Amino acid sequence: MAVKLIATDMDGTLLGQNGQLDLPRLTAAIDRLEERQIRFVIATGNEMPRMRLLLGDLTERLTLVVANGARIFHKNQLIAGSFWAPELVDESLEYFAGREQELHLVVTTSQGGFVQEGTQFPLIEKVMTKDMAQLFYRRMHFLPRLQEHAFTDVLKMSMMVEETAAAEQTRRINRHFAGRLSAVTSGYGAIDILQSGVHKAWGLRQLMQRWGIQAEEIMAFGDSENDLEMLELAGISYAMANGEDKVKQAAQHMAPANSQAGVLQVLESFLEEGER
Repeated sequence: MAVKLIATDMDGTLLGQNGQLDLPRLTAAIDRLEERQIRFVIATGNEMPRMRLLLGDLTERLTLVVANGARIFHKNQLIAGSFWAPELVDESLEYFAGREQELHLVVTTSQGGFVQEGTQFPLIEKVMTKDMAQLFYRRMHFLPRLQEHAFTDVLKMSMMVEETAAAEQTRRINRHFAGRLSAVTSGYGAIDILQSGVHKAWGLRQLMQRWGIQAEEIMAFGDSENDLEMLELAGISYAMANGEDKVKQAAQHMAPANSQAGVLQVLESFLEEGER
């Protein structure tokens, strides 16, 4: 079957090592994809403000599955979303009570991110440009106590720990909230906590139904655990050379590392083959 949709993760995949994006090169590839009526979708754990800063006017042309599938924007307009039940929010905050600063806990809602006062994020500048790190902090709402805030429209929670501790932390959360929440690593020690069943592949399935696209007609790129469902769904899947071992085992193909613009290399080769 011909490819009708290409989906890619951002951090560690489409973005370079410090969060850089070759926007002119990406735009040129998207122009060529649109000529062939192939849709380009970005599937990321990030929310729209960072995507708008990175992509600029491209957000008016693209479809973005953000917050790891919890919200979908098409040409900058929200078309689907999934939010946590209030009792699940309360139980989760109680589970993390007293460890919010230690775990760099963030509650992400449609109004932005909320953290406990005094929380710092020393690892952020290692994976983001200075502008992106500043945007991250500007979007944060610092609260005296997370448990006392009346949260609405919660999309996900996230943590940032040392990379060596990430696997054990995800195991503990998944064991405690089995069947209700799913914790997945997203690279560099970051952990996303999502509603069970809501992930990047869930977001892609909403688009498949909307556009009449089959799984066999999807090409996908990823590097981290939170990309696994998306790669398993896609008919053609690529793990980045810098990706986690379990991602490389799940994918059919290997793309060059993100530091070498691996996604763009594969896309350009794919387009050139199609134009011969």
